[in-house]
Amino acid sequence: MIAAKPDWLTDEYLGIEVEQYIGVGVLVVIATVAHFALLRVIAVVVRRRYSGEELTFWESERRVLNRGILLLAIGVTLLVGFPTLDFDPDVEDVVHGVASLIAAVAIILVAYRAIDIFVDVLARRASKTETMLDDSLVPLLRTSMRLFVTVVGILFVLQNLDVDVSSLVAGLGLGGLAIALAAQDTVRNLLGGVTIFADKPFEVGDWVVVDGIEGTVETVGFRSTRVRTFYNSLVSVPNGNLMDSGIDNMGQRRWRRYKTTLGVGYHTTPDQMQAFVEGIRAIIQANPGMRQDYYMVEFHGFGATSLDVLVYCFIDADDWNEELRTRHVLNLDIMRLAESLQVDFAFPTQTLHIAEMPGQPQQLPGVPDRTHLRQVVNSFGPGGESGQRVDQPITAGHESALESPYAQADEGG
Repeated sequence: MIAAKPDWLTDEYLGIEVEQYIGVGVLVVIATVAHFALLRVIAVVVRRRYSGEELTFWESERRVLNRGILLLAIGVTLLVGFPTLDFDPDVEDVVHGVASLIAAVAIILVAYRAIDIFVDVLARRASKTETMLDDSLVPLLRTSMRLFVTVVGILFVLQNLDVDVSSLVAGLGLGGLAIALAAQDTVRNLLGGVTIFADKPFEVGDWVVVDGIEGTVETVGFRSTRVRTFYNSLVSVPNGNLMDSGIDNMGQRRWRRYKTTLGVGYHTTPDQMQAFVEGIRAIIQANPGMRQDYYMVEFHGFGATSLDVLVYCFIDADDWNEELRTRHVLNLDIMRLAESLQVDFAFPTQTLHIAEMPGQPQQLPGVPDRTHLRQVVNSFGPGGESGQRVDQPITAGHESALESPYAQADEGG
């Protein structure tokens, strides 16, 4: 036998019975307990699984779920528990609609937070890799996933508001087809962006020459890639154009080629020329910034105004500044070598030489012997004392802000 309800439970205040007030309070308590319990379970799992820096990371990540879980607990509690309180059917319909909306918003919010957590994990892993391209992919992945969740969430909310979603989707499909036909270049650029992330022809920070543009890659997006030129301007290159044109990735060079022709005077003797060529080879072998297993230094030919020496070698440098500094050191050593060997550099001039004046004996410049020439060459080689090896400016100042890591000022200057 079921006991009768006390009369005071059926008393009404503002058109609502006391037991209904109590029921609403119970639902509030249930929603609060459910919210607290879910957060507690997540906290226990995180603390048992992780420790140290990992625990700190996941503790901060789980806190972003608080608001979404609270709204989800409220929405589910109202959907399940409110019909048991015997309210007026019209009131129940209104509450059911509001609860459905709250639950839908909560699901979207939780999905957003789950995406943030997932992307943060990917970002941590991407930061540990050598490539920079995956670091650019992480924000794009966050935006794409959020856009997908937003579209699905809006459709879900509209469906709960009794909107005909099927006809809306059909209309959007026709409109999307028209937009796609009118935006073929955009689709082409998006496909180009996918190809860039798949093939990885360059990375963020690489020096590239593409489509007539030269500079450093700053960001890579799905539609375009931004290149910072050496004039400090920022150029956005459509990804479709990038994939249709050749990409010269200067940043992926292991060695940087240096090719030049040195012209020396026609009065240079064969022994001086041989010593000069061997001396340049010795300089290359002694310079730590040069590739020492492959180079060519040869007496190349007879020019119109000079004897031509071909210097073909490679520089080991990570950036352009280091390349220029190594080339600077090499050129200075070659000048010192020429000075020590009494080899003069030629330049396009016309000179009238008078071999002998009437009544005066012919005077020719003195030429060092082979022993002296050999000593000069060895002094510029490995272990020698004449080669500079690294940049040693005459003065102690005038360095650029981007200084070479191995540049040292001459203390004696």
